[in-house]
Amino acid sequence: MKRSCLLFAFLPLLALAEDQPALQEITVTGKQEDVTARRDATTQKVIIGRKDIENMGVMTIGEVLGKLPGVEVKGDGHRARGMSRDSVQILVDGERPAGGSRIVAGVVGRLPAGELERVEILRGSSAEYGGAASVTVNLVMKKPVSKRSTTVKVAAGMNGDEPTGQFTWTENGGEGGFAWTLPITLNMHRRPAGSMLERRNETTGVTVLNEHDKEQGLFTFREFVMSPRMTWKQERDSLTVAPLLFDGLGKRNSDMTQTAASPASSSTFIANGDRSSREEMRRRLQRLRVEGEKHLADNKLTGRISLNHGTRDVHVLRLSHDAIGTPSSNTDDTSSNEHESSMAFRLDRPLGEQHLLAVGLEHASLNSSDTQTFSGVTSHYANSERQNILWLQDDWMLSDKTTFTYGLRGERVDLDTGSSAQQHGQVMPSLAIRYAPQEQWLLRSSLGAGLKMPRLNEISDAATLSVAANTPTEADTRGNPNLRPERSVNFEAVLERYLPDNAGVFGLNFYARNTQDFTERRVQLEGTRWVDRPQNEGSARHWGWELDGKVRTDVWGWKGATVKAHLTLPHATVNDARLGISRMARDTPKYIFSAGLDENLPKLKSSYGVSLQLSGRSVTDIPGEEYAVSDARATLDGYWLYKLSPVFNLRTTARNLLATDTVQNTRFTNGSDVYSLNSRSVGYRSLLVTLEGRW
Repeated sequence: MKRSCLLFAFLPLLALAEDQPALQEITVTGKQEDVTARRDATTQKVIIGRKDIENMGVMTIGEVLGKLPGVEVKGDGHRARGMSRDSVQILVDGERPAGGSRIVAGVVGRLPAGELERVEILRGSSAEYGGAASVTVNLVMKKPVSKRSTTVKVAAGMNGDEPTGQFTWTENGGEGGFAWTLPITLNMHRRPAGSMLERRNETTGVTVLNEHDKEQGLFTFREFVMSPRMTWKQERDSLTVAPLLFDGLGKRNSDMTQTAASPASSSTFIANGDRSSREEMRRRLQRLRVEGEKHLADNKLTGRISLNHGTRDVHVLRLSHDAIGTPSSNTDDTSSNEHESSMAFRLDRPLGEQHLLAVGLEHASLNSSDTQTFSGVTSHYANSERQNILWLQDDWMLSDKTTFTYGLRGERVDLDTGSSAQQHGQVMPSLAIRYAPQEQWLLRSSLGAGLKMPRLNEISDAATLSVAANTPTEADTRGNPNLRPERSVNFEAVLERYLPDNAGVFGLNFYARNTQDFTERRVQLEGTRWVDRPQNEGSARHWGWELDGKVRTDVWGWKGATVKAHLTLPHATVNDARLGISRMARDTPKYIFSAGLDENLPKLKSSYGVSLQLSGRSVTDIPGEEYAVSDARATLDGYWLYKLSPVFNLRTTARNLLATDTVQNTRFTNGSDVYSLNSRSVGYRSLLVTLEGRW
C-alpha cells in the first residue's frame, strides 16, 4: 500500500510541461471569493468566508468551531475524522498556543463570531503547520480599515426556558496609513443542563446495585471583552498592535436526586439521597499581540510577538444526603495562573522564477501554577512547556499546471510538571503536489510526518478523585508520567472538480495515517482504586474518505441559492500491544455529515438558511474489558434574515430544532463483576433574535 501511495502522490510529475512560468505568491484576502481561494491555494484549503460565518447564526467563535464541515464537538474539545485526541489544531492568525493553553484557547472561543474575517480549514502535512493533527483550523481575525464606521449587534433569545443575550459595539476609523478598530462585547447567557444516569453493578450475574440519577442544572455567565486593534501601513509594510482584555464570571448550579432499586434485583425504586453542587468560576486574561510585515525588494519578512497572562479561580461546594437523610459536604477550590509568550518570524524569498522559499522560526513558552484545596487538603502544582520550531519550505512551479512543495520541519518540546519531565524532538520531511491537468480539474497529494506531544495534564500524576463511589464508570482521573509522544506518517490524495464561472466545487479526498505509540484513555484497577489514564496502546491506522461540495445554483436556474455538504467516512484499527490483538479504535463514528442551504429572496428583502449535522453511531469494543455505544445524533438549525433598511437587519436563528439528546451506554467487565452506566444528556432548543446595524 505504501508503494501505491507514493506512486499516486507523484504521478503528476510524469505530466510536466516544458515551459516553466514564474511562480506567484498566493495571498488569501477577505475579498477573494472562497472557491477561487481554494483553487489557487498551493495546499489543501477550504475557506469559510465572513458571509458563511454570519449565516451560521451563532454568537461566539467557539460555536463557529462546532459548525465547521468535518469537525465535531466532543466533550470540551473538537475532533475530526473520528479521532478523539487533539485531532484538530486551532490557530489564531497562525499562532498556536503552547500546550493548547486552556485559558487562551477558552477565551478565544468566547469572543464574538463577528470578530472573524474567515476560517481556513487545512488538511494534509506541511512543513509550515506540521502533521501532528489531522486537521488544522486557522482563525483569521478582522483587520482594521481606515474608513469611519460603526457596527452594532443586539441579540436576545432563549436557551430552552432560559434567557440569553449579547451586545457588541464596534467602532472603526483612521486616516491615511493608520487604521483602528475597537470592539466591545458583553455576553449574558443562561443555559439549562439536564441529564439522566442509570447505574447497574452485577457480580456473578446477580445485580448488587441498581440506581437512577436525575440531574437538573443551570449555567450562567457574564463576560466582558475589549479587543482593540491598530494598524500602521506604509506602502506594502505594516505594523499591527492588538491588546485584549477579558473578564468572565460563570456560575453552575445543579441538583441531583437518586433512587435505587430495593432490593437491587427488583423493579421497585425508593429515594436514595440527593446531591447539590454550587460552582463559581472567575476567568481573566490580558493579552498583547504585535505583528509586522516588511518588504525588502522581492523578499517579505513577517514577525509576531504575543504575551498572555491569565488567571482562573474556581470554587465548588457540594452538599449531599444519603438514603436516611444524613448530610455531608465538601469544598474544592482551585486557583490557576498562566504566563505565556510566543514569537515567530518568517521570510518569504523568491528564487529565480520558479521557486518561492519560506523559512520560519517559532518559539513558545508556557508557565502555569495551580493550587487546589479539596476538603481542607491543599496541593500545589507547577508546570512548564517550551516549544522550538524551525521549518523550511519551497513552492516549486514545475509548469503552469504543476506545483511541487517540499519542506523540512524540526520540533523540540520540553515538558515539566514538577513530578515528571520529558524532552522530545524530531525532524520531519513533507512533500506535496498540486496538478491541474485541465482547467476545471485539480489533483492534490501530500505525504509527511508528525509529532504529537502529550499535554501537560496528560503526564501529571495529580489526581481528580471520583465524587461518588469509585468504580470503572466513575473512576479517578490522572495523567501518565511515562506517556510517550505519538509519531505519525500522513498521506492525502484529493481530486477536485470546479464548475464554470466559479459556480462551485466538488472534492473527493482519501486520507491515511499510521501512528506509533497511539494514545487512548484507559480505565484500569490500580490497587484498590479505579483510575482513568492516557496510555500508549500500540500502533494505529486511520484511513477514510471525505466528500465535499459547494454549489451556487444560479447556473441551474435556481437564483440566489447555495447548497453545500461534507461527508467523512472514517476507519481506524489499533494493534493493541497489551492485549495482543487488532481492534477498532475507541469511539470511532460510522460517519460525520453536514449539509446546508442558503437562499436570497430579494422580493421579500430576506434571506434564509437551514443546516443539518449528523454524527453516526460509534462503538468502543475492548474484549473482556469495555463495551460502549454512543447513539447517532442529528442537529438541525435555521435562520431568517430580514432587511429592515439599508442600515439595519433583523436576524432570527433557531438551533437544535430537533432537541436531540446525547445518549451513551457503557459496560465495564472485571472478572465476574460487570459495571454498567447508561447516560442521557438533554438537548435544548434555542431561539435568538438579533438586530444588526452598520453605518
